[in-house]
Amino acid sequence: MRKSAILAAFLALCPAPLLAQDWNQLAMYSAYISPADMHNSKGAALTSLGAALQQDRANFHRFGRRDARDKGDPLFADRALRARIPQMVRAGGEDRGRFAQMVRRGEPFGVTVFVCGNGNLPSTIFLAGWDEDHSGCY
Repeated sequence: MRKSAILAAFLALCPAPLLAQDWNQLAMYSAYISPADMHNSKGAALTSLGAALQQDRANFHRFGRRDARDKGDPLFADRALRARIPQMVRAGGEDRGRFAQMVRRGEPFGVTVFVCGNGNLPSTIFLAGWDEDHSGCY
């Protein structure tokens, strides 16, 4: 009886799991990460995947320097959201993967970007190569 009461109290203190409908795909777009996206606005080489994706979106939205295969997105015209891209890439677990290695080598690549979050708040970015099948945020 005492163990059941302790277990019930413990479970009551645990946060409720997010409902499936709370997790949303807020955006999906294609991006070609070119050598121009691997350098910041001052010309310094970028060494992280998150920084290169952030620069790609700055080039697209702010500077109008778009690669032919870049597609638009509904989120990253907002500078504050663009600033969170590196954090969202880390949350998606790709910051040490093959795309990150390609950035460090300066090797261009194409990705499909899935921006996921709870409600309307983006929190995670998942990436897939253009030739890969991916379920997005689900």
